[in-house]
Amino acid sequence: GDQVTGKLVQIGDEECFVDYGGRSELPIGTVDLQDAEGNLRFAVGDDITAYVVGKGAEQRLALKQKAQGKDTRFLEDALQSGVPLTGAVKETNKGGFVVDLGGHRAFCPISQIDDQFVNDPPSWVGRSLEFRVIEFADGGRRLVVSRRVLLQEEKARRGKETRKSLAVGDVRDGKVVRLMPYGAFIDIGGVEGLVHVSEISHHRIADPTEALQEGQAVTVKVTALQNLGEGKNERVSLSIKALDGDPWQDVQDKLKLGEWVTGVVTGMADFGAFVELLPGVRGLVHVSALSQERVQHPSDVVREGQEVQVRIVEVDVQRKRISLSLVG
Repeated sequence: GDQVTGKLVQIGDEECFVDYGGRSELPIGTVDLQDAEGNLRFAVGDDITAYVVGKGAEQRLALKQKAQGKDTRFLEDALQSGVPLTGAVKETNKGGFVVDLGGHRAFCPISQIDDQFVNDPPSWVGRSLEFRVIEFADGGRRLVVSRRVLLQEEKARRGKETRKSLAVGDVRDGKVVRLMPYGAFIDIGGVEGLVHVSEISHHRIADPTEALQEGQAVTVKVTALQNLGEGKNERVSLSIKALDGDPWQDVQDKLKLGEWVTGVVTGMADFGAFVELLPGVRGLVHVSALSQERVQHPSDVVREGQEVQVRIVEVDVQRKRISLSLVG
């Protein structure tokens, strides 16, 4: 049942041989390496990932177990070897899905169909997927399968390879796998990292769902690594906005002293209100510049989210500070 990766070293009419790690060679049926038209999908020197089946001198490799016929022996073999079977999701039922494995009715719990939360079970019906048999009893009358374990194993394999070269400063392609109020979890090749909500965009956003959705492809920069490869203690910090450049780079060309511009109030303190003028560029309207009359607190004049007209009083690019005024 172990999954191994090796190089195809010999092709024969009925059997091929794969060398994995230089330790030994195992045979694999030539038919396993052919497409539906009988053409070989691999050449000598290609990497092949397959499952070890059998014991001792009978060991060989298989890409996956063939599910066919009314005989249940292939199901028992699949349980013992761990080699996946291809099955068709037929319908949903209480707690999961009915899966057809070569004419045999199997049950896949909803928690085992994917490695992420499933919020639309009917959308899985009609799909042909690979499963592992995790329970076989009563001559096949009780047959339970899982796709989740296969996904987790594949993720672990990819993650092991990714961690070998992962470094701070890397730019990686990934996929959004989960959104939380505090940020987005991104899969960057079997390794999950977190893009904190403050690192999604230079533009201030309150919730990651304003900019991202699950399944979306993104490009991220690795900003910090902690306890890499140590399970739950592993921390991978990512950023999307870091790839967009410094928003202050051309501020002086866009914001001129004395001109009036439109901004949005993004925060308040006792001493004034913060106004976003450009994505990632905020200025401060001091409490004394909110009105010609005396103001006790900025909330007496403005509110968060309000669009306001402000005058540029001072721009300090080096310190990244802009002074603003609501009065002329």
